[in-house]
Amino acid sequence: MLILAAEFPILRAFRESDFFGQLILVALFAFSVFAWSVILRKYLAFRAAEAASRAFRTTYRKHNDNPLQLIEQDIFLDECPFFEIADRALDSLHDAVERRGANPRATVPRATVEAIEKSLDRTISDETLKLERGLNLLATAASACPLIGLLGTVWGVLIAFQRVAQEASAQIHVISQGISVALSTTVVGLLVAIPSLVMYNWMTTIIRRFETEMESFASEVLEDIERRYVET
Repeated sequence: MLILAAEFPILRAFRESDFFGQLILVALFAFSVFAWSVILRKYLAFRAAEAASRAFRTTYRKHNDNPLQLIEQDIFLDECPFFEIADRALDSLHDAVERRGANPRATVPRATVEAIEKSLDRTISDETLKLERGLNLLATAASACPLIGLLGTVWGVLIAFQRVAQEASAQIHVISQGISVALSTTVVGLLVAIPSLVMYNWMTTIIRRFETEMESFASEVLEDIERRYVET
């Protein structure tokens, strides 16, 4: 196993590179570790948010004739965008109803619904920002790593030709060894950038879908509030 590792092209290139080339390979490796940690963490977070949101929407629709009943059940779902939307809306509605306790029909003016709608817009923006947290690292890795790898390649080619000049020999094995080491940084840069770019685009698509579904759910909550609690 150690022999195979020693013959692995990237490890061999690292061993044969100078300090600057090794520094670039270490930086690319660090980018890879951070990028994959973000990918794994966001993937698990998206799965949890999707499952929790699906469960909460089912629970909410069982009480959409009187949404304030959800407050009495003391439901709390952490990292669930749809719960945050309903919780913000129902808390505002509950406060408005409490202030009009003398009203036996427990209704609120239309201005209250308009205020709740603005509050939900802010909630959707906040939840979208939470979902996007960390994705900037993937975008940075996707754009910067190929350039860092290219820098290492150019540097390696420069060192290779300097060695050729110093040895006063243009034999193919002298040049090919230096070029092989130089190209390793571009290979590693692409190995980091390609998965980062693919996962960034995929996760951005998921977030846009979440955002659309949150807007739809917010409209559903507002319609239920308006139908049940707004003065006519």
